[in-house]
Amino acid sequence: MVISTFVVVSLCLIIASNPFAGIALSKSTSQGAPAKPNVPSISTFAPVQLFHANAPSNTTNKVVILTFGDTRESQFTNAKPILDQYGFKASFFITCSFANDPARNHLNWNQILALQKDGQDIESKGMTSGDLNNMSTSALSYQIGGSKQCLESHGVESPNWFAAKYGNVWDNATVINAISRYYQFADDGLAKLMFLQCDGYPNGTQTDCKTYDDNGKLNFANAYSVREWSHNALDRGYRHNDTIIFQKFVQEVNSGIGFNNNKGIVDAIPVVAYHIVDNSLDPASTDLNLFAAEMKYLHDNHFDVIPMSDLGYDQNTNHIYIK
Repeated sequence: MVISTFVVVSLCLIIASNPFAGIALSKSTSQGAPAKPNVPSISTFAPVQLFHANAPSNTTNKVVILTFGDTRESQFTNAKPILDQYGFKASFFITCSFANDPARNHLNWNQILALQKDGQDIESKGMTSGDLNNMSTSALSYQIGGSKQCLESHGVESPNWFAAKYGNVWDNATVINAISRYYQFADDGLAKLMFLQCDGYPNGTQTDCKTYDDNGKLNFANAYSVREWSHNALDRGYRHNDTIIFQKFVQEVNSGIGFNNNKGIVDAIPVVAYHIVDNSLDPASTDLNLFAAEMKYLHDNHFDVIPMSDLGYDQNTNHIYIK
């Protein structure tokens, strides 16, 4: 059955049996946080089975990657216990100059190393929050190579992924070349899905993940333009309306299953990106109860949740693969 059928069935289920209907419970907010305009707060999410109710036990077509950016302390204090509850491993992208900055609620090095000790994936997001476009060669070296050295000097083991702060350098050959000197992959750009064979993007003609085509032009899709789906775009756009955001999340994590089923292999994987995880209503935050419900959904529906470090690159086929 193709994914469009699942979507139609799912939307009908949402309308017919919305588990959040009538719930209007209080949510804690930080002092001075803007009030939500006529949107019900949700403190408890009922289990939801929206897709693949009759799916076979083989779950190899259901893979999700979770990432956390901007070195926020709530990722350790709030998100990690929930990840631990289900045995999920995610990728935490660290901006080195942010670590040990408690005034801005950033992770400290002890917390970062504790994440690593517990099997979470620690990767690089540069030295500062600067835009990599139009930087000098020395500045790029500092941001990209310096951040790897910074992480390793604090005990992080061999970061192999780099995340561009704004996800906007996937078409900048100068920056991509600089990243490729230090890392094998980059999280760079936005899309609903990433494709291990770089072959599923709309209007795309690629069949592999080579960085450059035969004419020396930077390819749209390659190991340095692995694209993610920004959860915070929905948090901001729907002003923390958790009911709608949860439904969008469910649709997103299921969106590659039909593609994978048709190919008979895992190729399409949603990469879901989080930043702050709390109930502050910050534009960059995902509500804690919503995050808990989303992780429960992944667990209850038998998704394989893997970190970026579980991906490798096959030099013979020029495809990305799950180790």
